[in-house]
Amino acid sequence: MTRSLLALTCLSLAGCAAGPPARTGPAPTRTLAMNGEASDRLTRYDAKLRDSSVYQAWSFQATAGQIVQIDVMSTDFDAYAILQNAQDSVLARDDDDGGGTNARITWALPATGTYEILANSAQKGRYGRYTVHLRSVGLLLPGTVGQILRGQTMTGQLAPDDPKLSDGSVYQAWTYMGQVGESIQVDVTSTDFDAYAIIQDANGSKVAADDDSGGGTNARITFTLPYTGAYRLIANTYRQGQYGSFSLSVR
Repeated sequence: MTRSLLALTCLSLAGCAAGPPARTGPAPTRTLAMNGEASDRLTRYDAKLRDSSVYQAWSFQATAGQIVQIDVMSTDFDAYAILQNAQDSVLARDDDDGGGTNARITWALPATGTYEILANSAQKGRYGRYTVHLRSVGLLLPGTVGQILRGQTMTGQLAPDDPKLSDGSVYQAWTYMGQVGESIQVDVTSTDFDAYAIIQDANGSKVAADDDSGGGTNARITFTLPYTGAYRLIANTYRQGQYGSFSLSVR
């Protein structure tokens, strides 16, 4: 691994504001259908990124809030994947999250329109066959402000006009795409109120909750996911009428 996953800490839909372009100029773009797969070959004659590694671009259409999984796989080189919007701004990038030297990005798209996948090698001067796979894995769950990934920390501010649970306490929630049997640790911390953490399934049923297992008045849930799909991770207060800053993380 020579380049790490883009670090994110923010509260907007699907992550942070877009980053600067990864490439120095336009290149021929191939088209990939949703839930489609294609194979090609990187060569020394392909377009280059700013670090001089070669890439090929694949465009696709998607809708706002759609969560996609992008895999770039190769046995010839260490695969690297970059997701960009139509303005060539980087939304996400990955090296090895697909296992071994394969790249995988799972991302909630912020708007309806055209996006590009850059199939790339992690080092310059590496070429060979690769496969790119694009599939839709769901939508942001209702009542969530965006997507959270393993390793991310979201920060925010609970306020009186936030949505409320049945007990009248306010909350904010994020969609997490998990795998059956996956063990996650969810932490909700605050110095302003007694933090409470909740995990709900895609139907809104509570599957886990905690008040103070994170130490002091911080909440921590360690939970093994029962199915593959979307979950709602909730930052909440233990009592109604409490507000302030918080962070929510998943490990």
